[in-house]
Amino acid sequence: MEALAVTDILSLQDYEQQRSAIRMRMNALRQLRRMELSDACVVIFENRETVRFQVQEMLRVDQSDHPDRIALELSCFNLLIPRKNELSATLILRIPEYRDVDNTIKRMQGLTRGCIALLVGDDRIPARFDVEDESLFCTGDVFYIHFAFSDAQIAAFANPSVPVRLSACHDHCSAEVAIDGDTRGSLLRDLF
Repeated sequence: MEALAVTDILSLQDYEQQRSAIRMRMNALRQLRRMELSDACVVIFENRETVRFQVQEMLRVDQSDHPDRIALELSCFNLLIPRKNELSATLILRIPEYRDVDNTIKRMQGLTRGCIALLVGDDRIPARFDVEDESLFCTGDVFYIHFAFSDAQIAAFANPSVPVRLSACHDHCSAEVAIDGDTRGSLLRDLF
């Protein structure tokens, strides 16, 4: 999937005029791509459009649409756009009480060690985290993950008779959630 360029981002004025329609469309897309793994973990699969929306919202909050500022945001956010044969996602740890942030994050240590995976038929595709486990307790409650597919795994993902699931096997986040229907179709488009 092609990275975003500065020219792909609307000016603040243009975005404000279109924001209501864009938000409605993006909320529906993000809901379709949102997977609840447990009370502790949520995964939202990202693509070019979800990332563009996040950048537009960041620039709106900052009230800046200077090309240098846009380029800076894109240098970070483009890392979320899946590459060919890849899905990418944001993993959010739910922390019910702000005072529990440190304890919750410490309880989730080990999450980066193959605990999150996509199961495509009999194949297990582990998530690659953008952090090392040792730094997990320092980085916060949002993580970026990537799933790299082989061509055979993409073919299996495209076959509706092959079950696909998002899986977590951590003491504090353990579940399997089926990925099918419109969600699966949306994610399949990201793989090409």
